[in-house]
Amino acid sequence: MATLRLFANLRESAGTDSATFDAATVGDLLSQASDRFGPQFSSGITAARVWVNGTQAEESTVISASDEVALIPPVSGGAVSAPALNVSPNLLSVTLVISLLAVAWADPSWFAIVATGTVIAWVWDVSETSSRTADAFVPYPALIGTVTAATGAYAWGFAGFAGGMAIGIMVSVSWPIFDGASRDFRRTAATTLVSVVASAASAGLILLRLVGSYAVVAFLLVIVFALVGAWVAGAYGAQIQSVDANVGALLGALGAGLIAGLIINELDIAAGLLGGVSAAAGVIAGRALGSMLRTGSVLHTENAPGTLALFDGAILAGPFFWLALWLFG
Repeated sequence: MATLRLFANLRESAGTDSATFDAATVGDLLSQASDRFGPQFSSGITAARVWVNGTQAEESTVISASDEVALIPPVSGGAVSAPALNVSPNLLSVTLVISLLAVAWADPSWFAIVATGTVIAWVWDVSETSSRTADAFVPYPALIGTVTAATGAYAWGFAGFAGGMAIGIMVSVSWPIFDGASRDFRRTAATTLVSVVASAASAGLILLRLVGSYAVVAFLLVIVFALVGAWVAGAYGAQIQSVDANVGALLGALGAGLIAGLIINELDIAAGLLGGVSAAAGVIAGRALGSMLRTGSVLHTENAPGTLALFDGAILAGPFFWLALWLFG
């Protein structure tokens, strides 16, 4: 039977994130799903987009028992009806954040190992999740870029970071020469994009540690507050006009930046606030990028599927936060 995967408010109204149906077409499957999950679900699917194995589909699209149908509501800037953050299924992401905090005061080499391993784990998780979409990327160039950029940043600072990222990009665009299955522009573009992001993430974290342990602590404080702000806005933002998970992330990051500027001697308030704004932009962009890679569509205010989906926001927030400190700290 074909598998139906649900996201955002459709997942909440159905009470599950997946179900199986014996259907010949997408329209038949949606009709059965409406009967099974009730009127609220039926109303919600009217504006949703349907993807079959990562390719956008219509109700007339024929499906088989091995197909995976994803039903994704349209991108919305408004508040969502359920919390945007749920710690239980994202325990590994929380563990990674705690691990980075635990080695913030250790020797920079130990922090570099943990940070690089964290980004490698994220790349692999995104790769495993995105394998269900039409634009799945090749993870190996991104893994190479992660290691070379991290090594370069640790040894030579920003120049090494740039050189390591360049190596990752060259591997990405050269990969189709040796892998005939990857000779597709969209696949190569996705592979290169992930390589750039992963390289920037690992190098950004290491450059933060080279600035000082306080920079790592300030960054993690901003990340935690941004995610908590997104969760609060997702859970209760319906009562407040124009407050969604993205606005909540921005407010949380600003609050954390202010606190960091007040309690960390090496960081002034202006740098803390600017770092908070930059990290919030990274969180929002990272969540959007992660959902696009994992599902083929930008979920915007909802966590995408994947063991490390919660960590999507932190991936881009790291280099953004470091850049703010480098320019204004």
